[in-house]
Amino acid sequence: MKVEMGESLIYSWLRHVKECQVVQTNWKISSQWWMRHEKEIGDLMHASDKFFYNKYGYRIFKKNSSLPQLLKQAEIDVLGISIQDGGYLIYAVDVAFHEGGLNYGSREKTVTNIIKKCLRTAMCLYGYFNVQKAEIVFASPKIHICIINDFTPCLADINDLLKKHGFSFDVGLLANDEFEDAVLKPILIASKGISDSSELFL
Repeated sequence: MKVEMGESLIYSWLRHVKECQVVQTNWKISSQWWMRHEKEIGDLMHASDKFFYNKYGYRIFKKNSSLPQLLKQAEIDVLGISIQDGGYLIYAVDVAFHEGGLNYGSREKTVTNIIKKCLRTAMCLYGYFNVQKAEIVFASPKIHICIINDFTPCLADINDLLKKHGFSFDVGLLANDEFEDAVLKPILIASKGISDSSELFL
């Protein structure tokens, strides 16, 4: 079994820092599940694809002609649910550790992939959890400043698009120093006294 240290780190972070009572790695859709809100999700897919092409020349969903095909390929690296005072908050985190810095090919392809992952996660949460509010995070300890600069305006566009379609998802990026301050340092502090052999990072 392949061990992804990034996923193990985020698993522990969601449990011990974000206080999620339920955490799952490598979350995928079951073929037996029924997808809700297909029309609204399809509208979001086509609107976002058109928007990012017109504004940046990015083809976000160019290889996916249908919504079912797009969501069937979805995988959320770590999914957590924090239940507090009768309410709950869902965290959906995609994490990438590349030794030389985040790289999915070209600069444009790297930014396009991050956008696609964030939007597809929002679609999955609405379609299969029937929720319109969650924390969606793309996390990486090392992303080149050029990628950060290209993606930052796109991140604002993602949140604006989701809001215009009636969603309250909060999409964010944790990278470089912010990754260290928000993820790595808190989990190292919280890990003192935790001896759970199932949490490989700890």
